[in-house]
This record gives sequence, structure tokens and C-alpha cells, in this order.
Amino acid sequence: MSMRTWRCILMIPAVSLAVSHPAAAQTAAFVSSGTITLAQVLAVVESDNPEIAAAKARWEAAQKRIVQAATPDKPRVDIERMYAPLNGNIINNAMEKNIAVTQETPFPTTLYFRHSRAQREAEIAEQAYRAKVREVSSQAEQAYAGLFLAYRALDIFNENVEIMRRFSKVAESKYAAGRSSQLDALKAQTELTRMLDLVVAVDREKEADEAQLNALLNRDERVPLGTPADPDPGDLDLPLDRLEADAQSGRPELRQATLETRKAALDLSLAKSAFLPDLMLQFRYRDAPTEPGGSSRDAVVGFTVPLWFWKPLAKVDEARAQKASSEAELQAMRVGTSADLRTAWARARTAKRLADAYRTTLLPQASEALAVAGSGYMTGANSFLDLLDAQRSLLNYRLEYLQDIEEYEQRLAELSRIVGRELRAP
Repeated sequence: MSMRTWRCILMIPAVSLAVSHPAAAQTAAFVSSGTITLAQVLAVVESDNPEIAAAKARWEAAQKRIVQAATPDKPRVDIERMYAPLNGNIINNAMEKNIAVTQETPFPTTLYFRHSRAQREAEIAEQAYRAKVREVSSQAEQAYAGLFLAYRALDIFNENVEIMRRFSKVAESKYAAGRSSQLDALKAQTELTRMLDLVVAVDREKEADEAQLNALLNRDERVPLGTPADPDPGDLDLPLDRLEADAQSGRPELRQATLETRKAALDLSLAKSAFLPDLMLQFRYRDAPTEPGGSSRDAVVGFTVPLWFWKPLAKVDEARAQKASSEAELQAMRVGTSADLRTAWARARTAKRLADAYRTTLLPQASEALAVAGSGYMTGANSFLDLLDAQRSLLNYRLEYLQDIEEYEQRLAELSRIVGRELRAP
């Protein structure tokens, strides 16, 4: 259930009353109890998350392909026994014995391009791994913010349950003394019932947030989590231009796209090298005692001929198109990164300003208004609806304040993912 849903539920009785009245360690076990911090959660995520582990394994596998790409295929050894009599041993009685070693290899420049291409693929896999770390870390930060909101909202609703119980007792006492109507007592009971229902709903939402964070931590969804500590919002000290420069140079996805264009250029060079011949080198030793020349040695050099030229020509055209595609994708990612960064930065700044306004102005004013309304109701100067409206306003302001903190935390997590590094103070 979102904050917006909670506010809508709270506003429904306000309308009906107005009509009826004229006025989110170092180890997984460490985050299972007590108070957990975002730093502990991120440490466990980076070490235990299966998506990150899979990306790291792909990077390690790509590194092992570099030496493979630069190495020719294994040589072939041929052992031949010739002219053995039908009734003799083919191994010992052969009149001619040959042994040959053959090595087939691409043209040397082709091996060089394959090696360079494998290096680029390993670098791409590295950036994909680093991008996955930032992506999953951002998801964990946002899930932590949601869990923090659920915990604090549950505390607020529990506090308001106690407040409504006090209001209900006061209304019943005044009704028993003949100083107010029974309607006030009924309104208090109705509001108390709705608050109790909201406590149940928020508690279920907290369980859902815990399950989401546990999934990122690679833990069973039923394993308990500790209580999330209050996040330290800090401030976005870096100007937007500096953040954009950092994102353009440091975002793993952009680095990956840049490497993709370099790999595409190598693919084009590889396609052109298909016009070059593949080589075959062979050394053969022949032992033929009965022949006039006796034993002899042979050397053979062979090479392929690109007779079907249209095939490598089509490969060149394909590689050229792929290169243009990768360059266009790089440009699109640069533009998209700039747009995403500016959007997240603006939303983070807005949420921070709103949270500051709630903390310094609206919440103190709403608390004072509730105190005045409570005193006025006790003396008969204010109606019960005035008291209820003041209480509901304070509740909504407290929830909206938490929502702005959550929004700021989530946008800060998004900014960290876009820039490619953690923006929170250590």
C-alpha cells in the first residue's frame, strides 16, 4: 500500500464527518535483528546477491576467452604405414613409414583481431558487472527506503490509535456528563476502528517490503530483518553540471556502450580479414628403405583462396551496419543518461525541500493546532470535529513528511546508479 493510498483512506471519513457536522553488516545474519543500516544492507547485497554473482562469473569467464582467441587450433599428427604385405604385420612389416605434423592457423592479423576482440568482450563484461552492482544496489536502497517508511508509518498509526482512544474516552465522559452529544462518541469510535484497520494494512505492507529486501539479500522471504535506521538525507552538494560530467565519464552502462563500439570496429576489421588466406603448415618425415632415395623429409605450405568473395563481402557489410548501430546506441544512451540525471536530480531536490518545509514549519504548526484544539474541546470552545480535523491534519503531514524522505532516498539511489558511484556520504 502506497502513501497515497493511506492518505485517501484517511480522507474518506473526513468527508463523511463534514457532511454530518456543520464544522529499510557485513553478513546476512547481522541484519536479522536489532537496528540495521543501509551500509550493512548494501554490503550483504554486494557479496550475496545472485544477480551480481552471475555477472561477476560472466566477467571471469570472458577473461578466460582472451588467451583462447589468440591461440591457433591444436596441430594434427598423422602416422602412416604403407605397402605392408597382406599376410604380414602392418606395424612392423610396412615398407614405407610416414609421420606428419600439420598446423592450420588463420592469417596472423586475424589472430591479432580475435585477441583484441576478446579483450574488448572481457572489458564489456566487467562494465556489465559493475552496472549490475549499481543496479541491484539502487534497488536495495529503494527497498530499504520503502521498509523504513513502513516501519515509521506503523509507529505513527500506533501512536494515533492511542490518541484516538484518549479522544474516545473524553467524548464518552463528556457525553455521560451531558456536555456533548452521543454523536461525538460514535465519531471517535469510528475513527478508532479505521485506525486499527490501517495498522493491520501497514503491517502487511511492511512484510511485503521485508520480502522484497530479503530477495535482494538472497535470503528466504520469511527470515526476519532488523529495524531500519533513519537515513541521513544529507544534501546534494555537487552541482548538476558536475554530476552530468561524472555520469558521462563514469556510468558503467555508458562505458559498456563505448566498448561495444570499439568491439564493432574490431568486428569490421575481422570481417575484412576474411579476404586474407588461412594458412596450413605441414612437416612430414618418410622412411622408405626400399626406395632409391631412402628416407626423406617434406614441407608443405597451403593457404585458402577466398574464391566465393561475396560471402566475406556480405560479412563486411554486416559488420559495418553493426558498427553504425552501436554508435547510434551509444549516442542514445548519452542523451538518455543526461535526461534521466536531470529528472532524478530535480525530483530529489524537490523532495528535500518539501521534507525540510514539513520538518521546520508544517509539523510544528500542526502539532500546536492539535494542542489548541484539544484544549478547546475540553473547555467546550471547539467541537469534536475541530479536534478530529486537527488530529487528522497532523497525521497526514507526518505521513507526507515520511513520503518525501522516501522519495528523496529513492531518487538519490537512482542518481547513484546513473552517475555510477555512491553519492551518499560514507
